[in-house]
Amino acid sequence: MKMKWSTDHVREPLLTEAEYDTLGSGVHRVSYPKGSLLVLFGDHTDFVLYLIDGYVKSVQRDPDCILGIHSPGRFIGELAALTSKPRSADLVTLTEITALFIPGDTFLKLVTGNTQLAAAMMRQLGERVQDLGIRVKSIINAEQQLARAVLEIVHSGIGEERPDGLELIGFNQRDLASLSGISRESVSAILKPLKESGAVTIGRGRITIHDLTPFEVIAQRVDHALLPGRAT
Repeated sequence: MKMKWSTDHVREPLLTEAEYDTLGSGVHRVSYPKGSLLVLFGDHTDFVLYLIDGYVKSVQRDPDCILGIHSPGRFIGELAALTSKPRSADLVTLTEITALFIPGDTFLKLVTGNTQLAAAMMRQLGERVQDLGIRVKSIINAEQQLARAVLEIVHSGIGEERPDGLELIGFNQRDLASLSGISRESVSAILKPLKESGAVTIGRGRITIHDLTPFEVIAQRVDHALLPGRAT
């Protein structure tokens, strides 16, 4: 039997095709192939794209994390125009896309002069913030679970002291993933900045903790009572 896919998430486009040619100065159609980098994190640009066809993802760096998938009938990149701040994420095409290129000043005039569109934009931004909050919460929980797993190993007395730190012989990233209840990929992403800062090094079948403080700081964001050896 053919599966019936839910279409409850499908929304009416924010703009009609008849409105495309009435948006103001500098607005024109653009097309990009799959895998194109539309916006780079930190860029000081303020143009906005209105997706006509295709899908785009917004990506956070260090660690890489998809913040959202943008579908046709929606504006993307509008925060830079609204806040005059640098781009907060990369925008990368998931498929070939067709979009309207809208200069930042034209976009602001469009929104301020159309209360119905402004209200729709507010709803779109609200939904995006809500979705992002859920994703960020998940990322933070993963960091805390991993930090508590490392502290659990350290406080168990298994580690061996070396001149440069505490060596957790026999442990690898897969073991940390199993102990903390998160994916190996998540462990690798979370440990990356800690390795770069010199807090930890990863070898074959061994992990050396050079500075336990960052792990304690991350773990303490949850609850001091959850840390092994901590008084309530």
